[in-house]
Amino acid sequence: MAVHPNSELRTYLIDLCKEVAVFIRAQLHEVSAADIEEKDLNSLVSYVDKEAENRIVTALKKITPEAGFITEEDTIDDTNKSKIWIIDPLDGTTNYLKKIPHFSISIALMEDGVTTVGIVYEVMLDVAYTAIKGQGAWEGDRSIAVSKTDKLSDAIVVTGFPYRKNLNMESSFSMLRFCVLNCRGVRRLGSAALDLAYVASGKIDLYYENALNIWDIAAGALLVAEAGGIIKDYQGQENYLQTGSIISGNPKLQPLITKEINQRYT
Repeated sequence: MAVHPNSELRTYLIDLCKEVAVFIRAQLHEVSAADIEEKDLNSLVSYVDKEAENRIVTALKKITPEAGFITEEDTIDDTNKSKIWIIDPLDGTTNYLKKIPHFSISIALMEDGVTTVGIVYEVMLDVAYTAIKGQGAWEGDRSIAVSKTDKLSDAIVVTGFPYRKNLNMESSFSMLRFCVLNCRGVRRLGSAALDLAYVASGKIDLYYENALNIWDIAAGALLVAEAGGIIKDYQGQENYLQTGSIISGNPKLQPLITKEINQRYT
């Protein structure tokens, strides 16, 4: 089967995520403590993650048999291809396992090193955030754009906390203190993909975090870019998919928060 044009591919991904979301929701109250594995400190996984990923990979292989995959649960690891799917089948697994209704499916297509299509699907609300490179970003069928907030004092900031003990926690605490004292509000929601979708749709103004994985942010970063936002890594470069650090927001605020982060992490 030939690869869909990107507009048709977007529709295909929405339908696929809807189907997988039905499975994820159906298992919400079925997962028990015995089903949970700890991959790393504060990094949990269950059969739900694995089966969701398997369903996504199986479906995408049918329409793009020539593509490789980067997946969180390592269903397939074949990255020596010009087209690569980047998949997080359940971003916010800890929220899911604790029955906190904030988690998502994240899928991005990278072609020759450039992310061209992305979807972040909010499972419990059945909302699809999608983007096509050069064509825009959408929440459902509505075109979206980043917020117009131009003062940090009016900004809602979302972040996450690094799990790895070897990272500079004092810098994280210092940055958090700055945001608490200087911004309208600070949130820690627990799904990096949704955090970026919320930036793209103007629900929040800024999102920054360190020590992320490519499957956490590939789709969401395209959403922000296509919604008129700015995304950089902690070094001020556009290598966030490689470095795992990300600072995203509208063009007014992103440079302001970047300045504060650079003072603490350099």
